Amino acid sequence: MPQAMRADSTLASENFSRQHKYSFKSWVAAVLTAATLLMFAGTASASYMVEAVGVSEWLGAIVERSITAVAERMPETQSDESAERVIKVISEKLFDGYNVDSVKISSGVIRIVLSPEKSPNEWKVEVQTPQIQDPPLQWIMEDISLIEAPLDELIRGLPVEALNWCDAGLKDEVLKILSPVLPGWRPTLMVHSENGGYNMVISLAPELPLVLAVNPTLTSNSLPTLLHEELREDLMERSAPFIGLPVAWTKRHEKQINHWTETFLQTRGVVERTSAEPKASFSAGQVSQMKVNVESRHYTIGAWAALYAGTRDRTGEFGVHLGRKIKIFSRWSMEVYGEGILELQDWDPEGRLGLRWSPWGDVWIGGEWSSKDSMWWGRINIEPRMHKPYVWFRWREDGEYNAAIGYKATEYISLELHYDTRDEDSLGLRLIGNL
Repeated sequence: MPQAMRADSTLASENFSRQHKYSFKSWVAAVLTAATLLMFAGTASASYMVEAVGVSEWLGAIVERSITAVAERMPETQSDESAERVIKVISEKLFDGYNVDSVKISSGVIRIVLSPEKSPNEWKVEVQTPQIQDPPLQWIMEDISLIEAPLDELIRGLPVEALNWCDAGLKDEVLKILSPVLPGWRPTLMVHSENGGYNMVISLAPELPLVLAVNPTLTSNSLPTLLHEELREDLMERSAPFIGLPVAWTKRHEKQINHWTETFLQTRGVVERTSAEPKASFSAGQVSQMKVNVESRHYTIGAWAALYAGTRDRTGEFGVHLGRKIKIFSRWSMEVYGEGILELQDWDPEGRLGLRWSPWGDVWIGGEWSSKDSMWWGRINIEPRMHKPYVWFRWREDGEYNAAIGYKATEYISLELHYDTRDEDSLGLRLIGNL
């Protein structure tokens, strides 16, 4: 038995040929044999197809490539019998672990029949999990379970001596199996003997690009912005296991990350107390974005501070919104709400009591009573979303109205172009801080 096959020895399949003199000598012998037999050949070469029998498909492809390379050096004038002898001699030197039972050439097809020199070796395949934490650890273990059977089938019945000439091809086949399931992980193959059989151990190392940071962003139209920061810090802390993972593999598991994020947030006290429902959208990258929208199913709580510019009629205001959601129809959301607003110009408080419903999406339509003028107002608005424009419009029963076109720049800041027919300077800018 070659030195590489001694009990308890260990070899890396990528550099197996360089580590063992046996393989080196076999290749040298093959080259010398081919050179000796073909040194007097003419310049014109024959064209052959090759068919390998008795080996697996991936091994057959390696055999066929090798024999094709030899056949291409054969002169057209060489007889089939002579070519068969040449190929048989070279094949016996090249394909360690296999007997060359026959080589036949017929109608331009070289048919080479191989069989193992001895009883097939018993193989076991072990894919080692990388040093990562849950939840990614659980997902990668599930991925590994998907490739164990194909890897077992790949190596079954392979003579260990064949690694002298098929190690690179074996790694290519392993990559074909791993790539769809474990993208971004580079395998390293090690083979060692154990209890009369052989183990192929595959270790995984992450490939660039890697996830360097996770940036959680939380938005809500029903909860105060100040409560978001607590949830954001929790997410930043718990997303540490994603740092250092391959971007390609992380992208494959975006749905699992979304589910994990939503499940985790549902255990937070703020989400539980407000009966909120989180919806996550993870986008893998070197700086991965974790966007989460958290909306309460029963309550709406909001507060803001605003400053005005371009008008002498207003300087600023503080406001608070408290609402209770009602579900009358499955597709329509309704809300009974109250608002309190304190203007800094004259410190005149205003109270509002209203009812609104959402016929679709972020559109809300309703009416409210204002204590400031003791009149009813109609109201329609599109709820603000991060980095998107929004509008609102209010009209009073006597024809006065105010409206705005706005843009939510960050979780905390929105900018509006504000118009109010009741003011002398009707048009102005409004900077809103969402509290």
